[in-house]
Amino acid sequence: MKIGREDFEAFMKGEKNITPYIEIDPEAGSYSVFGVKTASNPNYLIKAIFEMYEANLGKKLAVEAVCNLFHSVGMGSVGLNNFLKKSGMDLKPAEFLMLVFKLQHQQGWGAPFELVESGDKRIVLRTKHTFESEVLHDWKMPVCGIHRGWIEGVLIAVTGKNWFCIEKMCHAQGDDCCEFVADQRESSWKWKAEAIVRGDSAITEYIDHKPLAGTIRLIDDPVVMVPRFIFTSMANSLKKTMGELPAGGVNYRAYMDMGKENVEHYKKMGITKPNILSDMAFAFYSQMGWFRIIKMEWDEEKKEKTITLEHTAESESFGNTGKNVCYCTAGLLAGIVEGAFGIKVQGREIKCRSKGDEHCVFTITNKPA
Repeated sequence: MKIGREDFEAFMKGEKNITPYIEIDPEAGSYSVFGVKTASNPNYLIKAIFEMYEANLGKKLAVEAVCNLFHSVGMGSVGLNNFLKKSGMDLKPAEFLMLVFKLQHQQGWGAPFELVESGDKRIVLRTKHTFESEVLHDWKMPVCGIHRGWIEGVLIAVTGKNWFCIEKMCHAQGDDCCEFVADQRESSWKWKAEAIVRGDSAITEYIDHKPLAGTIRLIDDPVVMVPRFIFTSMANSLKKTMGELPAGGVNYRAYMDMGKENVEHYKKMGITKPNILSDMAFAFYSQMGWFRIIKMEWDEEKKEKTITLEHTAESESFGNTGKNVCYCTAGLLAGIVEGAFGIKVQGREIKCRSKGDEHCVFTITNKPA
């Protein structure tokens, strides 16, 4: 059935719904809305998508992954926007967003939306519940990654500017509605870094992996995967050449320089606050599999930072040796702190899983001026 401007105007006014424009051909296995082939979205399919990501990322980052996935779906709305413009309908971003969600609502994607706030740089939307907030009600947390992704994608598509959407309230965590706040903001590494440090984002969003081309890029820089046994190979090779303690010192120094250089790289991205620089580096190495941070403590009197880690690269690689083995990690942590805060420090491992301790524990102490 042909659709035109008068139909969309009627949708927006609530004078029409999409029922006459839905075509189902069971024998052909096709389902179309406005002549565009689509498909129904059973509960188990949406739940499966979320749970697939949850298995590797946990619930919080699974929602972010789904948000990124549906971000591209929202970007596809540029075709509808161009069609409306050709028909003489030049809708404001908030008006177009409301039209999109009216059409989605009528296809079963949750309750109707209301526009709470509309401005050039901020749009606030609210609905009693979304499709995913009902499907994932047992998660007891904000889960509306599909809608957040749609909102961001739609707004970017129709404005050509960057938008970031957060869910302030969610039906799945017991709130009486799902509320979304979308802000227009410049895409910068500062807020991306802060999201990574908070655990609201993951570095996997910034990895471009082309296995068949033999390339991996992280934050637009080439990187390589390094197997953990490289640490035993490197350490054993150095020990044969110069002895165990000198070899540990060389590894410590090399990785300390790497930590400092890493921080300098983040500074070039425009990140300047020492705490964000160090926390970002710690978070990145943790998310890249070098270790998991258990806790970090600061002793003001001693000017000493104590960092407790789980499954460091060296302790996992060496196994039970009866002694400390994490020279590389000690140097890396010291280099990150020294580079971020512009001070001279000394890193030392005081407990190690390879020695039989529960965790690997490091102290980073200020050197006297």
